[in-house]
Amino acid sequence: MIKAIEALIYQHFCTLPFHNLTLLYGNTLQPTIPGGTCSDKTLAFLADVKKLGVAAYLHSAFIGGQEIHRLVRIHLNNRIYFADVGNGWPSLKLLPADHPISFSCFGMHYRTMVQGNRLTLFHTKQGYESLQLEICTSPRPEQEILEQIATRFSSGIAYPFANSLRFSLIKGDTFLFLRGNWLEKYAESRFSKQEIAEQSIQETIKNEFGYTFGI
Repeated sequence: MIKAIEALIYQHFCTLPFHNLTLLYGNTLQPTIPGGTCSDKTLAFLADVKKLGVAAYLHSAFIGGQEIHRLVRIHLNNRIYFADVGNGWPSLKLLPADHPISFSCFGMHYRTMVQGNRLTLFHTKQGYESLQLEICTSPRPEQEILEQIATRFSSGIAYPFANSLRFSLIKGDTFLFLRGNWLEKYAESRFSKQEIAEQSIQETIKNEFGYTFGI
């Protein structure tokens, strides 16, 4: 079942882009692009993983000391795991709540640290490790999280990407991440970074990611 869930995680990172277009432009996009921020991606994954007969629930995590990130808590064989499908980076493995793990993909590295009911996720890219998020593994009422999701763009929360474009997706053997006007490409043995002119952003999303939209 773990393999089936992780295959579903991978599928979602390949088919549902992480992006903040709705946050930046509201509901003016035509057509609407699937995926979205962590909440949108997490809700989509939660619906799909439940179809596998898995006990799965909404959960939240802290970024920069703020409880603003959403993920899925999974109960399996009397153990608890977290699926971080809403991550802008490809967090492709289930994160156990009871012991640390580490894994690599697309030339990047992830590792967790577990201290009591606190799980910390670290992310390394281009030789630099950063604290990505912290999870309190104790359950929270799902209704509270759903209410926070419903008001996430109007609650005054300062998202770290509120004023700059984000768009990421796995394409073949490469992970693509458009951050602001820089397109980064990560693979097992190569990395590239290209500056994109402001007027070419939509064309780049069409050519590199395969999505066309108007604002």
